[in-house]
Amino acid sequence: MADFHINKVPTFSLLQHEDCKSMEDKVLKACAKIPVGILIPALFKDLSGSAMQHIIEVLSDTAYISKIYISLDQAGIDEYTKAREIVKPLGDKAVLVWNDKPEVAAVVSRIEKQLPLGVRGKGRAVWTCLGYIIGKGEVSAIAFHDADILTYDRDFLTRLLFPLMYMRFQFVKGYYIRYDSKLYGRVTRLFYFPLVRTLKDMFGSTEFLDYMGDFRYPLSGEFATYMSQARMMQFPSDWGIEVGLLGEIYRLVRETRICQIELTSRYDHKHQQVGSDSEKGLFKMASDISRTFFTHLASNGVALNTEVFRTIRLTYLKHARESMAEMYDKRISFDFHEELKTVEIFAKAIDSGVVDFCEQHYGSPLIPDWKRVESAIDGILGELVHAVEIQ
Repeated sequence: MADFHINKVPTFSLLQHEDCKSMEDKVLKACAKIPVGILIPALFKDLSGSAMQHIIEVLSDTAYISKIYISLDQAGIDEYTKAREIVKPLGDKAVLVWNDKPEVAAVVSRIEKQLPLGVRGKGRAVWTCLGYIIGKGEVSAIAFHDADILTYDRDFLTRLLFPLMYMRFQFVKGYYIRYDSKLYGRVTRLFYFPLVRTLKDMFGSTEFLDYMGDFRYPLSGEFATYMSQARMMQFPSDWGIEVGLLGEIYRLVRETRICQIELTSRYDHKHQQVGSDSEKGLFKMASDISRTFFTHLASNGVALNTEVFRTIRLTYLKHARESMAEMYDKRISFDFHEELKTVEIFAKAIDSGVVDFCEQHYGSPLIPDWKRVESAIDGILGELVHAVEIQ
C-alpha cells in the first residue's frame, strides 16, 4: 500500500503492524513454481564480519530461498579457505563463487579478449556470479543485497521479494531511511538528488530524469528481478552499478512493472569515508555515478561540452546547498560545516566524472549482458560453471 505521496514508480511503504508472516506464506507458495536465489557480492572483510554472520543465520532458516550465491572478490587462497568455513552453516544452499580462482579468472580473461569488461569492482563481481547462476539454471528469480547490513532480518528479505513473487512486478527496488545519532546516506542526499535536479534544470524534465528522481533510495544495494531480465542487463563494472542498473531496467521494463518497497524502519551498514580522490571512498562513488549519468544523457542525444559541464557543476552546488536546509532536523545531530565540506568534495567528483567520461570511448564502461556473451562465445556459460565448481 502506497503512502499519500504518489510516486511515478509504484511505491509501497512500510506499514506499522504489517503481517509479514502472511506475506512470507505467499512468497513460499510462489517459490514452489518460481525458485528464488540470493546474490551477495562481498570482499573477505565483509564476509568475515559480524553483519554477514547474522545474515547467514537468517538465511539458513529461510525456507523460501533455494540458493545463496556469494561472490567473493579480490581474495587470496587463504581467505577463500576461511570463507568456505564461514558459509558452512548454509549447507547445500550456499555457492561460493571465488572470482580470483585461477580457473574462473581464465574464463573471464577469455571473455575480455573479445568484449571489454571494465575495471574490477562491485559490478564485475555481480556480473561474474550472475553468469554462473544463468549457466546453472537453478533459480528463476534473484534478489541482490550487500554483505554488510547490520539491521538484516527475514522480514527485510520477505518485503523485497513479495512484490516480485506475489504481485508479479518485474523489478523491485528496496528503500529505507538511514540514521543513527546522525543522518547517513550522504551520496544520495548530498549528491544524487541535487544532481538530478541540476540535470532537470538544464535539460528539462524528461521521462528518464523523472524516473531516476522518483526512487526514494536510488543507491540502495537491494533489488530483485527475474532471471529472464537479469540475462539481458548490462551495467557499469564499478560504483556506478546502482545508477546503471536503474537506467538499464528503464530500457528493458515498462515503468508500471517496476516498483519500490520500504524494507525496514531503519537501516544500518558500514559507513565509508568520503575520500578525496577518484580511487577511494564516496568520492569515487560520486565520480562513477556522475559519469554514468553523463553516458545516459549522451546516448539519448544530449550534447555535452566544456561549458555544459561547468554549468552542471555550479548548478549542482546551488541545489546541494539548498537541499541541506531542507534536511536539517533538530532531532538528529547535524554538522552543517561537515555537510558543506562533503558537498564541495562531491562537486570535485563531478570534475573527475567528466574526465573519466571523456576518456572512455563509450562514456561508461558497461559490462556486456550475458545474452551477448553467450552469442559471442559459444559454450562460455558451461565453462564458467565448470571453473567455479572444479576442485
